[in-house]
Amino acid sequence: VNYSKEAWAAQPTQMISYVSCHDDMCLADRIKSTQPDASIEERIALHKLAETFVFTSQGVPFIFTGDEVMRDKKGIHNSYNSPDEINTIDWKQKTTYREVFDYIKDLIAMRKAHPAFRMGDAELVRANLHFLPAPAGVVAYQLNGEAVGDEWKSIVVILNSQLSTISIQLPEGEYHVAVADGKCPAAAQGLLKGSAKVAAQSAMVLYQL
Repeated sequence: VNYSKEAWAAQPTQMISYVSCHDDMCLADRIKSTQPDASIEERIALHKLAETFVFTSQGVPFIFTGDEVMRDKKGIHNSYNSPDEINTIDWKQKTTYREVFDYIKDLIAMRKAHPAFRMGDAELVRANLHFLPAPAGVVAYQLNGEAVGDEWKSIVVILNSQLSTISIQLPEGEYHVAVADGKCPAAAQGLLKGSAKVAAQSAMVLYQL
């Protein structure tokens, strides 16, 4: 953390993974603030990408109320003393951004179904999570699901924040696609082998049975 050089957590169960909370901007406002020229389609893609980081992380996932429907607080950083017009959740946005709601719901279901995303022990993570070569702005890693009894024996997670589609070399084998192009579960793509193309500002999750 920014005020200490010492490790602040020994286990993944001691770390809360999140991209927004009650303090500072909520996710939708942060994206608007940092990407003011982004289209609504780009903001939706970035919103999904951010939450994919959370729900594929080995920490304890946390989502701020309303992020699943792209809640905003009119750019207010700390709204503890703001009126209801700032703090209320406009539930009509569940209809407007239903694709975001469904995507996050499916990410949660995927995480619950697959123990490789929540090993819960630091030594297990060190032994069974390996980062893959990736360009700047991209995080890619492989999980050994077999080691924790997951039916997905090997899982590759690729998180691409770049403005362009990227290609990542896959470890040996053939992979099914679970998440791609802002959809979870992904549309049928057949088996991938050798490399995977990940859309701009998007995520991909692949697995072997």
